[in-house]
Amino acid sequence: MIEIRTGTLRADAGKLGGYAAIYNAPSKPLTIRGLNGGKPFVERIAPGAFDGIEGRNVSLLVGHDRSQLLANSASGLLSLRSDGTGLAYEVTLPDTQRARDVRALVEAGVMTEMSFGFYVKSDTWNGSERTLQSVDLREISIIEATGAAYPQTSAEARTNSSGVARLRLRLRSI
Repeated sequence: MIEIRTGTLRADAGKLGGYAAIYNAPSKPLTIRGLNGGKPFVERIAPGAFDGIEGRNVSLLVGHDRSQLLANSASGLLSLRSDGTGLAYEVTLPDTQRARDVRALVEAGVMTEMSFGFYVKSDTWNGSERTLQSVDLREISIIEATGAAYPQTSAEARTNSSGVARLRLRLRSI
């Protein structure tokens, strides 16, 4: 079963980047059929859960919709790396109408978060807390703010246009 989680998003002069996932950050209580007997649980991502991602072809989608492909790592437009904070990404937006629309929605604060779709390779449980030890990442997605699984998310849109400094969108904090 593919699972989906959220993270951070920022835009900067034709590029988007940030973290699609943060290590050790607790999720909101999640209820997923077939996990934990259908009871709510909190999830964390262990440092290194995305190790080895650099050699994989991962897609960047809009809203987990495969028909809304923006870029992928095989094209060289999307780069991913696992670091001490989490799963970092940067994408150079292609010159397409979809990419221009997404950039405008990010700057307007409509699409404000990142999410990721994955298969679990290994996890551990301690009561009602799940830790993802290793995942098979399939895609990352730009999404609107809809109550992220990981509530530590924020988004930032920047532009280098004259007369416009930096626009910060603080969405939520704990």
